[in-house]
Amino acid sequence: MKAMFQQCRKPTGWLGTFMGLGMNVGHAPLWRWGLDHVAIQPDATILDVGCGGGRNVHTLARVADRGNVYGVDYSRRMVRLARRVNRAFIRAGRVEIKYGSVSSLPFPDGTFDLVTSFESAIFWPSLVDDLREVWRVLKPGGTLLIANEAYKDERFEERNARWVELAGIRHLLSPEETRGFLVESGYADVEIDVVPDRNWIAAVAKRPWGA
Repeated sequence: MKAMFQQCRKPTGWLGTFMGLGMNVGHAPLWRWGLDHVAIQPDATILDVGCGGGRNVHTLARVADRGNVYGVDYSRRMVRLARRVNRAFIRAGRVEIKYGSVSSLPFPDGTFDLVTSFESAIFWPSLVDDLREVWRVLKPGGTLLIANEAYKDERFEERNARWVELAGIRHLLSPEETRGFLVESGYADVEIDVVPDRNWIAAVAKRPWGA
């Protein structure tokens, strides 16, 4: 069980592939709920940070059907899986999956209309620095969406403590703390939504115009 939980942060080997395939199915409800918080234009340029098995990239490419979608992950096993899942879109020139870290994204400044992060920001090495790196690659006025299946709430304290221990979660924040980190990192128009009964959280924030 501990070995399986440890695969959540950086999947490796055959067990990592198994985890990635499971995430492609198990995280779909969170993706659908999270994406309901943003308006995606058909010609948008989008980045999914910590793209895992790549199914959310596939979903984004279908929504932005005249745009381009990129995924980045620091697990080479997930990069291979995400490329396989999105091979048709990759052949069409609409999707690209890259190996890399949120701490040093392999993209120029001001590239993306939308950056998404599902179940990955909880593992980022340095939250403020990494949020600022995402800010760098967003266009002015661009949107960041972060969604996770856990946030700090006393009703889920025992379960979440176990996840922190087994999966190596680094940032388990309350809604107020989440807002604070986003503001500190330079974002504006921060909106937080939660599903209390499921302990889900979504944060939407923008890189300000002129910044």
